Amino acid sequence: MTATFAFTAILTVFAVLIWFLWQQQSDAENSPGQEDARISPLLRGINYLLSDEPDQALKELVHVARLQTETAEVYLALGDLFRNKGEFGRAVRIHQNLLARPGLPEALHMEAQFALAMDFQAGGLLGRALKQYRKVLDVQPGHVPALEATLRIREQSQEWSLAKDVLFRLDQVCNTSSSLHHAYLMTEMARGKLGEGDKEQALKLVTKAIDTNPACAAAHMLLAEIDLNRGDHDAAFASMESLQHAAPQYISLLIPMLLEHPKTYTGQGEAFLLACWEKHHDEFLALEWIKGVNTKYGIEEAKRLISRMSFSPEGLRTCLHLKAMMGDDALALASRNWQQQSRNFTCSHCGVEVMDMRWQCPQCHEWGSMRPIQEVQI
Repeated sequence: MTATFAFTAILTVFAVLIWFLWQQQSDAENSPGQEDARISPLLRGINYLLSDEPDQALKELVHVARLQTETAEVYLALGDLFRNKGEFGRAVRIHQNLLARPGLPEALHMEAQFALAMDFQAGGLLGRALKQYRKVLDVQPGHVPALEATLRIREQSQEWSLAKDVLFRLDQVCNTSSSLHHAYLMTEMARGKLGEGDKEQALKLVTKAIDTNPACAAAHMLLAEIDLNRGDHDAAFASMESLQHAAPQYISLLIPMLLEHPKTYTGQGEAFLLACWEKHHDEFLALEWIKGVNTKYGIEEAKRLISRMSFSPEGLRTCLHLKAMMGDDALALASRNWQQQSRNFTCSHCGVEVMDMRWQCPQCHEWGSMRPIQEVQI
């Protein structure tokens, strides 16, 4: 992803420089005495960029700027290049110098403001980035990239209520309805209230999340957890049934929760999981169940579970996972080493693969898009 951004930035720089070179050649008819003075450093700057010497390129472009003041586009493109190369300090200096330039056209001023905000965000200075994005939004309240970036920072900082407000603004500007996104944000708000001990408010929020979008798997899971902890087992299993209907691929995530309540697990829990297995024959569910029982009750109980399920892995990936858990030979050791590095979940939106489940994709930031990796049967 970073390489793609850098490549795009380089192409942008070249496009701007070529346009600027063409402009200089056109102007040369009216001012032939200045042609060499302007074009030579510009050509040297392009050459330095091709040679991956951005410092020298910047030096030459500064010289161009002294000769010709209308080079804001060049600096904007070069600042983007520095940011995508990870040189945030240089990008900040370029964009700050642009903003300090008197007489900068309004459109370019807005571009520089937004670019400076992206510099701060990329460099991890989230507070300064938010202030800068706010300046952009004060001038242009419907600036979608600034709203999206603000939303990302609020989510990254786990400021769920503020994130929800920004998402509402985005929906208004874009005339969209992000109900699933809103539901996940409300679920995170409920989780926060639960951590604060406010169970009543947590219950209200998670119920509202499900009403907003029943496909929010995290809300069903959190509601089941709340019901289990307060001893309402019937309500808890009703929430689990709702999860099975809304998003059966996430049933395996209930296993650790059920195993934390042994009486519930040996009662309704085993029967529920077995019914899910018989209905979907999801090998990921089987593996997570066997792994959980092995960790909680030992290998003999795990073997009994395998027999009860009549589980026989069909794919290589599943065989290796099972061997890593149950075996004691050289292949099992190799399987355990492989298992420690294997990716178990993938984003249905961007395709990134991760080891542990998370409700928001770490790459594209989509909510509810992570899925267990299922082996393709040939």
